[in-house]
Amino acid sequence: MRRGTALLLLLIVILAACAAYIDWPNTPGIHILGINHDFKVNLGLDLQGGVRALLVPSNPNEQVTDETIQAARNLIEQRVNGGLGVSEPSIRVQQNGNQYSISVELPGFNTGNQTQALQTLLQAGNLEFWDTGSTPLTENSTFDPSQYTSTNPGGKPWFTGKDLDPSQIGVSTDSSGQLQINFAMKGDAVSKFGQFTQQHIGDYLTVTLDRKVIQSAVIQSAINGPGVITGRFTLQEAQSIATVLRYGALPIALKIASLQTVGPTLGTDSIQKSLIAGAIGLSMVVLFMLLYYRLPGLLADLALALYAGLTFAVFKLIGVTLTLAGIAGFILSIGMAVDANVLIFERVKEELRAGRLLAAAIDAGWKRAWPSIRDSNFSTIITCLVLFFFGNTFGATIISGFATTLILGVLISMFTAIVVTRTFLNVLVPTGVINHPALFGLPAGSIAAATAGRRSSL
Repeated sequence: MRRGTALLLLLIVILAACAAYIDWPNTPGIHILGINHDFKVNLGLDLQGGVRALLVPSNPNEQVTDETIQAARNLIEQRVNGGLGVSEPSIRVQQNGNQYSISVELPGFNTGNQTQALQTLLQAGNLEFWDTGSTPLTENSTFDPSQYTSTNPGGKPWFTGKDLDPSQIGVSTDSSGQLQINFAMKGDAVSKFGQFTQQHIGDYLTVTLDRKVIQSAVIQSAINGPGVITGRFTLQEAQSIATVLRYGALPIALKIASLQTVGPTLGTDSIQKSLIAGAIGLSMVVLFMLLYYRLPGLLADLALALYAGLTFAVFKLIGVTLTLAGIAGFILSIGMAVDANVLIFERVKEELRAGRLLAAAIDAGWKRAWPSIRDSNFSTIITCLVLFFFGNTFGATIISGFATTLILGVLISMFTAIVVTRTFLNVLVPTGVINHPALFGLPAGSIAAATAGRRSSL
């Protein structure tokens, strides 16, 4: 066996072992050297259910730019990741002429008051601290700054959410079990807040969020460190408010234009049917290759099994979100994975009929089939890139999911067809066990010329 073939075989064995570890249903993942990866399968909205919402600017006449809508999109993503506990949310900016919108897909968000949670996350997030003198305000009431200009110079708040330290914002409970939101000032605001509370002991400090009162309490002493905001809110509301405060205010006001809830039942049924379809398709491909191409077909089937394992491992490794369309792309790529093998094996059989030695026929067959393999796969890759671009641009996650899985499948299939199958054949050639014509699906007479040519050349 040539040294290059031995090294390639070793590489294939290592890749197969790694893929098996990643694909194992209850794999513990990797948790060493600061790397933490559970190798979980991320399912899309259509497979595990969840919420799909379309957000539009509240004021249709407001001037919206690419920068502001992108900033709003980034803030919403941060709030979703920090406040809803949703894995792999899909949040995209869409544009129709001069009209902007944000598409939000939250897989697995199937519990609780979904509309209320989204509304809380869509709050502009303008936290303000007001001095209302001797007047306490009712929680959830609307605050009117014009009524308190005597205690708030210029009708402006003493402090805002920009003065908060994001790392110090969180939710806890007091000694009586009441929920509270912890906060602390940052930079110069620390000393200013301490001086303000020292000078206004006995006054009511009213905290508002988007001009809605969430707390109005008497300042009993100077606050030179962390403080708390109490109110009548549930745990989910407190966590959502803390998330809004932690990531800052939205640059533009948004509202929910449409909200669709997707149940997980359809997804479970779709997964089962997709697995059945994939198993049937894979079995038919394996059987065809084995019956028509004999030994090379068996080696191609082994490479196909490795292809399926490697592809699924890559999906888990890089965190591809599998949708129903994505699974369809994966199943489609299984059939395309043997396309290169068919071209190569036919070329090899032609070279054998022409009288070449087996090793020379394999090398010539691969070289002559490569241009066709390259062009056909590259054209598919270009199509996938176009589909992915338009899917992302217009928020069509079904299209982008299909394109992602298909392009990964095509790239990996090229590796298994060009490298893996050829390596398997090169391993067997020196042994002489594959010199019989029947192993290639050829009649004895057609190989006779090749055998004679081989003897005369010796």
